[in-house]
Amino acid sequence: MIAAADRQRRHCYRLLLTWLWLTLLVLGIEVIAGWATRSLLLFAEALHTFIDAFSTVLSLVAVASAQRPLGREVWGHGRAEVAGTLAVVSLLGFTGLNLIFAAVQQAVNAVSGQPNALQVVIERPVVYLMVGAIALTLAIAVYAYYRSPEWGSLALMLHTQHVLGDAWLSGVAIAGLIAIWQQQTWIDPVLAFALTLLAMRSLWQVLHDQLPTLLRPMAIAPEAVAHIVTQAEGVTRCVRIRSRGLVGRQVWIDLHIAIHPEFLGVAHIVGERVEALLRQQYGPLRTQIWVEEAQPNTAAYLNYPDETWSAPENAPEGWVDGES
Repeated sequence: MIAAADRQRRHCYRLLLTWLWLTLLVLGIEVIAGWATRSLLLFAEALHTFIDAFSTVLSLVAVASAQRPLGREVWGHGRAEVAGTLAVVSLLGFTGLNLIFAAVQQAVNAVSGQPNALQVVIERPVVYLMVGAIALTLAIAVYAYYRSPEWGSLALMLHTQHVLGDAWLSGVAIAGLIAIWQQQTWIDPVLAFALTLLAMRSLWQVLHDQLPTLLRPMAIAPEAVAHIVTQAEGVTRCVRIRSRGLVGRQVWIDLHIAIHPEFLGVAHIVGERVEALLRQQYGPLRTQIWVEEAQPNTAAYLNYPDETWSAPENAPEGWVDGES
């Protein structure tokens, strides 16, 4: 079952990686075409494609994180995820505001009768190129839509639903390009303004739906794990407990235990007993157990003054005699 899940995850990863490169290719085509034709509508469509690429990256991170070795999984939103998301959202927001201001300025200039207010020129090859690029993107989205239930990837399913749900925006952009090709140049700033606002709404949906897939919620309450682990002979306490997965299918647990000094020589046996207790309670699981020696408390020093105690970790010299 685990091997099949890993194989399905690799399929999802390869499909998303191919999808990302294809989306970036379409983005480059739209930016170059927009620059060559001076079309704000093409830039607005490029902004929408950029959001699709951002959604693909989020899905890739969510799928790839489960492939990391035990102990390096994504347990929550790390600094890289937060910083990257803020950077992309800031760039998209800045670009969207500039497009809105440019569209409003062009519309005002056209209404006031200024010459050369609308300089956009769309030729037939540009329309054909955009139709082919968008059709290719939608084709891979349809393929992913039919394969995502088989592979069982929530990240792939959410990304596919996002792309297909916003496909009508690309259809509106194509219709607008055809109208501009027919000399209806006033449509360029109008549709650019509308598509930019809708693209911002699409960005919010991506953040709302897909960012939670980067978060690995705990599978088992730390208190419950600590209660079971401390039942093993030799374990004095259990701390820094993290878990993820689905109880009954597969759970990953990372924890630190302190064991009595008398059991240090058989620490591996204690670890095996801890894992057996957890597996008996929660079913299939993988554990990473960190072992440290339990230190006697202050009361032990006072009650047994003649006992020879080993110095605690990082203790200063003369700690037994109370020297500083």
